Amino acid sequence: MALFKFDDNDVFINTLESYPECRFYMVSGTVYIDNHPNISGSASDKTIFHVPNGHIALHEKNINRPSGSIVYSIIKSNSDGPTFNDDHSPDDGIEQFRVESVRVSETDPTGSLIRPFVVRDGVKTSLKTFKNSNYNVLFEAGDLVEGVYTMSSSISAYVYDDETPRQSRIIAGKKSFAVGQGNTTFTTYFTIENALSASAFKSPHFKMKTTAPLPVRDLKEAEISVVTIPSIFYGKKIKPGSVELNYYVSGSLIGTVKDRGYNGELIQTFITSSSPLDYSGSVAGIVLYTEGIIILTGSYQMGADNSIEYIEHDGTGTDSINKWSHFGAGLNQTLPPTLASASYEVKFQGTTETPTLMMMAHARYGELNWSNNPTFVDSTSPYLGVYSSNAYNYSEQDVLVSNVTDTKFQQYTPEKKRETYITKVAIYDDKRNLIGIASVANPVRKTEDRQYTFKLKLDL
Repeated sequence: MALFKFDDNDVFINTLESYPECRFYMVSGTVYIDNHPNISGSASDKTIFHVPNGHIALHEKNINRPSGSIVYSIIKSNSDGPTFNDDHSPDDGIEQFRVESVRVSETDPTGSLIRPFVVRDGVKTSLKTFKNSNYNVLFEAGDLVEGVYTMSSSISAYVYDDETPRQSRIIAGKKSFAVGQGNTTFTTYFTIENALSASAFKSPHFKMKTTAPLPVRDLKEAEISVVTIPSIFYGKKIKPGSVELNYYVSGSLIGTVKDRGYNGELIQTFITSSSPLDYSGSVAGIVLYTEGIIILTGSYQMGADNSIEYIEHDGTGTDSINKWSHFGAGLNQTLPPTLASASYEVKFQGTTETPTLMMMAHARYGELNWSNNPTFVDSTSPYLGVYSSNAYNYSEQDVLVSNVTDTKFQQYTPEKKRETYITKVAIYDDKRNLIGIASVANPVRKTEDRQYTFKLKLDL
């Protein structure tokens, strides 16, 4: 076996930057990702990944796993207690059976989904979902600590009118999550003003409070719509200039905004002719690329009054005017009957960085022309397998190499040449431990007057 060492110019570590496209379509309170239908699974309100419609599964496990498939252990018993044969007595000659007690999971009432778990022991191994303080208090030695694989993520939209109080706005740094695992609600606090300030050099529209000559507004009090996109959909950040939002009513496009200036400003590029005024070129919102947040501030009317009941975030009022500050209405709220005719589309490109390792393996002139494969030698040679030995040495007779020289002539024997066929390239570490094998699609014919370079690429 021939071993060659990589030179400094044979190994390259690069970072591959790609821009995957993503598209959300929101209609009737349901989200469709990349135009894929929501395939129903065993649970009527869940997809085959056991996540809600319009969500992407973070683990993609329990694929269409049926619910209610708890396996009970059945043991024979003649003692009193729960039996399957309640109509029979021990004297009937029919053996009674009882169900062995089965612990039902706290995270999965059906007990049918696979899930991560650890046992509370002295090593203090825990799941990331539990803090050390809670882990030590909630569980005793020997308890089974379980997690879930049915975690998911999706786009969210929050619509606020000018009467929504500050403390109820996500833009003010507070967000309340609905009842989840463990039947608990929780509120998380964060700040968005710092992120806006960091982008203020791009455009004055990123200020929390704007003044003339810009439209005067305060994001903590103005009528706005906030669209949040989880980072799992875009990676490192949203690619500047790739954001596009489309607003539909009854299937007809009434408005489009794009990040045309590559600076985070969402500029109105299309507005329907039925609108009272032409706001083409106006800034209708901003985009925070790294945070995945879209803030729409355009409160002007687009199209005719379709008597659509846009319900406000607090669920108390309605509005019938089509405007960007209503974008995404109905997604996180109770859906009014007439709101079904309004639909929304979000398109963008993400930015992902993948470290890659590229290695150049060379098969140079006059090298790698010997093989240990039994077919490499002439099987008709009379000396094949003939050897001599004594107390001091062991020797084998010379065996001719099989003539496998390629030729198109049937009655002509070409000159014998050393030829091999390379099918695999193995990678070893400095201690000669095999760490990887690369296989070629078709065997590569290697002669002494040919040389090849195999480029091996691995995503880290």
